[in-house]
Amino acid sequence: MSVIGSNILAGASGQGGYFLTNSLRFRSSASAYLNRTPASASNRRTFTWSGWVKLGLIDLNYHSFFANGNAVDSMVFWDDNTFAVTNFNGTSYLVRTTQVFRDPSAWYHLVIAFDTTQATASNRIKIYVNGVQVNSFATSTYPSQNYDTGYNTTTVQYLGYNEYNRYDGYMAEVNFIDGQALTPSSFGETSTDTGVWIPKKYTGTYGTNGFYLPFTNTASTSTLGNDFSGNSNTWTVNNISLTSGSTYDSMTDVPTLTSATAANYPTLNPLANSGIGTLSNGNLQLVTSTNAKAITGTMALPSTGQYYFEITATDYITDNGTFLGIVNQEFLTGAPSNGTWLGISTYNASYENGTTTDTNGLTGANATQDGDIWCFAIDMTNGKFWIGRSRSGSLTWADGTTPAVNGGGATTISLPTGTLYPMAYRGGSDNETYNFNFGQQPFAHTPPTGFVALNTFNISAGTITTSGSFTGNTAADGPFVYLNGVPTAMTINGNAVTFGTHADKLSNGFKVRSSSSSYNASGSNTYSISTTSDKFKFANAQPNP
Repeated sequence: MSVIGSNILAGASGQGGYFLTNSLRFRSSASAYLNRTPASASNRRTFTWSGWVKLGLIDLNYHSFFANGNAVDSMVFWDDNTFAVTNFNGTSYLVRTTQVFRDPSAWYHLVIAFDTTQATASNRIKIYVNGVQVNSFATSTYPSQNYDTGYNTTTVQYLGYNEYNRYDGYMAEVNFIDGQALTPSSFGETSTDTGVWIPKKYTGTYGTNGFYLPFTNTASTSTLGNDFSGNSNTWTVNNISLTSGSTYDSMTDVPTLTSATAANYPTLNPLANSGIGTLSNGNLQLVTSTNAKAITGTMALPSTGQYYFEITATDYITDNGTFLGIVNQEFLTGAPSNGTWLGISTYNASYENGTTTDTNGLTGANATQDGDIWCFAIDMTNGKFWIGRSRSGSLTWADGTTPAVNGGGATTISLPTGTLYPMAYRGGSDNETYNFNFGQQPFAHTPPTGFVALNTFNISAGTITTSGSFTGNTAADGPFVYLNGVPTAMTINGNAVTFGTHADKLSNGFKVRSSSSSYNASGSNTYSISTTSDKFKFANAQPNP
């Protein structure tokens, strides 16, 4: 096995190819960004940016992930979720897609190639998503021939910022090629195992101001910006943390099936939020606000296997509380009802599912304090559920029962039936803050023997659901439906779906985007999937249409 830039050039289960080990989280709430000021100007007309991005806040006003400081040339997710390459401070150019990007459950590969020397205007900027060139644009004002952009000048350049707007989410495997307009085949390839677009090691030259950022050197925050291209074009890291805990920003959430600890991880799902509160920090932080509302994770628990995750109470309100635990598919298209969920009350630490309460050794009023970490171990194969509380570094499992594969669960309440998801369910209306960690950050405690993190490496591929029903809400922000894969043609209530209009296709299912009763009637709605593409274990994030 050979290693280049700490990413692995070897095989792993079910994918083949080149495997990544790290990503970097950009928290807009912390004003996170990287910057570099080139020592000398280079090619301002011809260059290529390539990177893998995973969205955090999908409703953030303009996600800028690469920009020049003065001219504010920016590559940015627009406020309507389209993607644009533009000059914010002038009318020189604006190329903006009709496709929308609002799939937070997996990774997009983006390649933006500039060559303003081209005689044909549409060849001066090319955008590629997941290996496919984008050819449909809402706006297509291209730069004039031989236009000099603000990139590769001696003014400051930014990752995750453009002096107006910030990026919230994750980046991995960022390459910038100075002096060449390249295609995605330089950075990715179609997996011979799965048919999915995956990363490939770039082996060409970088040019004067080119750089390669794998974000793998975690010796300090400053080394996170080290350039592995050979050019030593290192970036300055700002407001990014390597402090252990919920602010730790070096992630093992990556777009490859690398190992049991490096793969695509779940986050909280902004598309499956019934109004419990607001998300931030790459969808790993929740601030609650509304009673009797809930949110789930982006990944379902498989029907077999043993899984572990942690939730930190960062700001707990005395005499209040939130239910943390698991919930079944019924919630995704309606409010939690009795028996559809199983969780721990952060107020009194009892196990509850709406109908039954099971006390344990952690119970008692105000059982949660700021800084407490609630630890969850779930044996899906044998239907067992455990909860532990870590306080000041000391972990105590409920009733003193340590999780063990096929061991005695600490609660007598059975797991809900059906497909299950990590969840939070608000039991009051005060603002409380919880930080979720599914393993993309270092766990505070080693998982019990036989238990693993919930990620795409550790789950089976399973099957894609192709028919079913959901409860409509008659709103444009319609229900999210988990399928375990990507639908490519479908109907709702017998009506053909136009993706991006009636519903979004996603790496893990679909999200209804219409208030029309034809697609989102009050009460029961049925769906039928006629064709699918990738299973969620392997899928990239999906643009729409």
